[in-house]
Amino acid sequence: MKNLIALFLSTSLLIAGSAALADKMDSETQSDVIARLDRVLSKMEKDEAPWAATNLRLADLLAERARLRFMNEVEANCKGCKGSDADRRRAIGLYEGVVDRVRKEERGKVFVQLAHLYDTAGEQNKSSSLFEKILKAPKGAYDKELVTHARTGLADIEFQKNHHKKALDLYNEALKDPQVPNRGLIIYRVAWCEFNLGKLVQGTKTLEKLLKSPELLTRESSTGPVYDPAFNGDVLRDLATFYSRKPITASEIAKYKSMIPKGQEKELLQSFAGEADRIGQKQAAYQIFQSYLDQPGLSQEERLDTFIRLAQIKYDMGQSNQSTDDFAVAAMKYKENKCTDEARCADLQKRMKRYVTELHRSKKVKPGMDVLKAYFIYVKTFPQDTEMAILGAQIAIDNKQDVMALTMYHEAADNNVDPKFRELALLGEIDAAERMKDPTARLVAYQHYLTLMPQGSKAFEVRYQMAQVSYERKEWAQAAEAFRVLALDSSGSMELRKKSADLALDCLAIQKRDADIEAWSSQFASAMPASANEYRQVSRKALINQAAQTANDDKSSNSDLRLALQKMQTTDLRGASDSEKTLHFKNEAVLAQKSGDDVAFIAALNGLLTVKSLSANDREETLARKVGYYEKKLDFYTALGLARQMKFPKLNQAERALRLGTLTDLAGLNPVAHYQASLKAGLKGSQALSIRSRLVLLSSNPLKELKKQKELRKDTALMSDTLLLVYARTKDLKGVSPFLKDSRLAKTNAGRFIRKQPFYAQQAAVDRRLQGEKMRAQNDTALGKSIKERVKSLRDADQQLKEAIALGDYTAQIMALTTVARENDRLTRELLTLPLPKKLSAAQQQQYVGLLKEQAKPFFAKSKIAQQKLNEFWSNETALGGLLKDFGTSRPELKPLLAQEIRLLAARAPSDSVRSRLEDSLKEKLPSAQELAAAREAVRRNPDSAADVEKLKSLETKMGHPLMSSYLETRLGQIHRAEI
Repeated sequence: MKNLIALFLSTSLLIAGSAALADKMDSETQSDVIARLDRVLSKMEKDEAPWAATNLRLADLLAERARLRFMNEVEANCKGCKGSDADRRRAIGLYEGVVDRVRKEERGKVFVQLAHLYDTAGEQNKSSSLFEKILKAPKGAYDKELVTHARTGLADIEFQKNHHKKALDLYNEALKDPQVPNRGLIIYRVAWCEFNLGKLVQGTKTLEKLLKSPELLTRESSTGPVYDPAFNGDVLRDLATFYSRKPITASEIAKYKSMIPKGQEKELLQSFAGEADRIGQKQAAYQIFQSYLDQPGLSQEERLDTFIRLAQIKYDMGQSNQSTDDFAVAAMKYKENKCTDEARCADLQKRMKRYVTELHRSKKVKPGMDVLKAYFIYVKTFPQDTEMAILGAQIAIDNKQDVMALTMYHEAADNNVDPKFRELALLGEIDAAERMKDPTARLVAYQHYLTLMPQGSKAFEVRYQMAQVSYERKEWAQAAEAFRVLALDSSGSMELRKKSADLALDCLAIQKRDADIEAWSSQFASAMPASANEYRQVSRKALINQAAQTANDDKSSNSDLRLALQKMQTTDLRGASDSEKTLHFKNEAVLAQKSGDDVAFIAALNGLLTVKSLSANDREETLARKVGYYEKKLDFYTALGLARQMKFPKLNQAERALRLGTLTDLAGLNPVAHYQASLKAGLKGSQALSIRSRLVLLSSNPLKELKKQKELRKDTALMSDTLLLVYARTKDLKGVSPFLKDSRLAKTNAGRFIRKQPFYAQQAAVDRRLQGEKMRAQNDTALGKSIKERVKSLRDADQQLKEAIALGDYTAQIMALTTVARENDRLTRELLTLPLPKKLSAAQQQQYVGLLKEQAKPFFAKSKIAQQKLNEFWSNETALGGLLKDFGTSRPELKPLLAQEIRLLAARAPSDSVRSRLEDSLKEKLPSAQELAAAREAVRRNPDSAADVEKLKSLETKMGHPLMSSYLETRLGQIHRAEI
């Protein structure tokens, strides 16, 4: 026993100061101990020496379990459902049965315990009697701490009975004891006593002083006083109540805000503002709500509710214009944020409507722009309220605000299905649009009418007005067709039909569409017999004009192009000069390209190359066009063969070698000789660096080649990417390590990725070692040694965590945190479940358990902190999602390394859903060779399809040729530029 105590002291762990018998246990252990004590007592006589101590121990445990069960009942809102009352009553009976048999110096503690149990059980008179008994005892009968405890307990009961004067005196007396527990709570009660006794100023100062003393905003715990944010919040809420009992000043608002702890700003500012508004301090409430809106983390509904409150407060203050501005902000936020709480949304709409109608009622004689603005805002926010839309539109007409009237009529028509009501709204919209004298607005209004009421009583007139708008805009084709349909519609009046026919022909004449004039005039003659002669004359004139137009038509369709191409392909070129053949094949190539005939295009280019006197420039250009064609078809082998026939007069030697090397590489042949030739010829810049990187990756000994290509160091990003691919291919950490001595490379993502790889194995080793260590409790020496070994191993785990943090790696930190959280928690549990040494008295057992608890505290705390941080890491979707995305889009060389990280994370996943997500990502299969071949074939068939090129680029990145993705990226750029 002495050896074990010495061990505890040697580790600098404090022994708990409390000697209470009812130690904290888990629920199962607590109940098990109670059952054991019951069995012991059932076999014990009352006159036995341990009988009283055992009963006292059992009472302590029942009282503690009653307290814990009562807390659970409060949370579950089910009085008595957890059995707290039964435990409490039994504890009271046990204490009452042994109080006369305990030592005199311990009797006061039993009195206090009984008093608290009586108070909780609702027997306050008994509780008060016991507290008073302690206070009235001769000086020195009980220790000072117990007397202070009794005084505060009695003060609490008097406070509950609203005996504030008596409670205040008792609290003040208790505060004279510098060691009084829960000093902050007592000062808080003092402030309320002062408030209830009419001492508002004094009570306010007391609360402010309390809030400025963080050491008082605490609650008692097993480790001593700890900061209590809930208590801090309660004090601030009550301070708002105190402030609201007199005019609230700006300085008080600022002071209040300065005292709010981080994380409670939103709740406490809203509470303060609501209290000020309820009391009638509108200006103060407005200012506080404005501060509330500045708080981060407000939900959509909270912001909306606040903006409506601001509008209502301004209205209550008689400031209708400013009120409407706030109302506008509320509506805008409502629409932007898409309110999701159905009940809350309905309430918000009801409040917003009440605001508008009350504003209208207050200015019923002549509602002005502020009322109109409120209606307009409301209707745009809640377009389904058609009654409000019509009312608002009428006010807009009265105020000569045609645009607003049009908008509200439009909303009303869209959201009401009653035919009469809908047509009334639609005609109102048309009237407003015509008042505006805006053709676009008129057209929208007409179309709206026809969309909603195609068979409406005014449908024909509206269609005529729509055609008239097109005519005024000089949209001749559209107007012509619209008027033609109207002219042939027998449901309209003859007057409008005749006007429509004349205007249709006017539009055709302007466009010089003689063939249509001929056909339409014949139709009009048949549809309107009274005007038949007039329209037949127009038809004949149009027919005469067509003959002159045929030869002068320089437009050509695709069919015209194909016909011309066919004629050129069948042309007999025997006896033609070389210049004629050259021109012939050039034109044939142009026609073939425009019509999309690839076979004819290549045939024409081949024909050009057969011309003996073809100039060098023409020959070079023709070969270049053929190379470009085969490149687009992804036939790089053929393109390479043609490129070798070219002279590339516009390229220097290095550029020519680079061009041939790239085609060779894309053709799947060995391009090293060409690449080396380009570098030897003086290739510079980013192209040269890219070639050097490619040479490294093509080499059979990439590390050796990387050392050789020192120029790569000029581009840190390219060098780091190359180094990573070399490592992924060779797995030679020792080989790449010398490169990472360059701080620039070490700081890159690739450098960090390589440097973190050894950590995983190291962490796994530490984790395995820790899991294998067990507690050896066969004797004090073995136990002490095993604890020291475990603590040392935990320090190793802490060191691993530091290294993980230094690496800044998501996976490494999760691995290290998992070990720290799990192993500290395991040590805590093992310490607390160690068997009690034999032959210990009850007091020694108590001390022993206390020592174990104190020993376990730092490990428990570290476990909780690590677990909390671990939860934050697992909830970091950006990091986790980024890793999975990188795995899905990474090059094949890197996938095994990323897969290792995912497997490590899956083994430590906090839930099945997260584990499944990680494991499912590993199941994703690479595209098959058939898919890649199909994608390439799609691009060959349609080289200018951005979608097909994009799809192929994605597949090539994952499994294809290393250069193909960059080549296809260039192709995409060309396609997009051509579309602009």
